Amino acid sequence: MKAQTFSEWFRQKKTRIKYLISQIAALEVYAGYVEKGNSIAQNGLNAIYDFKKGEFDLHNAFFSSEKAINPSVAKYQRIADIISYQQAIVKNFKQILQTKNMSAAEIDYLQSIYNNMTNECTKLLNELIDVITADDYTMKDGERIKRIDVIYDDMKDKYAFTQSFTSEANLLTNQRASDQNDIDMSLINNGLK
Repeated sequence: MKAQTFSEWFRQKKTRIKYLISQIAALEVYAGYVEKGNSIAQNGLNAIYDFKKGEFDLHNAFFSSEKAINPSVAKYQRIADIISYQQAIVKNFKQILQTKNMSAAEIDYLQSIYNNMTNECTKLLNELIDVITADDYTMKDGERIKRIDVIYDDMKDKYAFTQSFTSEANLLTNQRASDQNDIDMSLINNGLK
């Protein structure tokens, strides 16, 4: 049997050391590649995060601006006109409901028309408040103006109906008052009263 000599054993150790040193050098190079790869991945993730956050911020700013009310929209003249029409509707109905020349059934009918009209007007006013209040609707200024115009037209129609309806009711009560006055005068002239 032949054993290793001392010089072979040292040479083997030197070879092994060289091999280990070359592996360490290779691992350091590999560690550099891993570090560089991690850095690229982290930069990529940061870029994606920044893009996503920027996109979110843009969308958030857009929707926030859509919810905000432009002062020129809030001062739109038709808003005051809508409120004036609603007040006039209530006033006209209250005046006609206070007349005395109507039967109980006629007053009940007038009251039901008045209740329906005020319910419809309340719905329109609530919608108007929603349209001109920030954070309720997500609309552009032009869309808000168009919606206010639709509410205005609807309220104007209700006002026109109220004007026509209450003027006819007034005409009826005035005619009844005139007829009653003619009857009273006729009774007085004929000495029956």
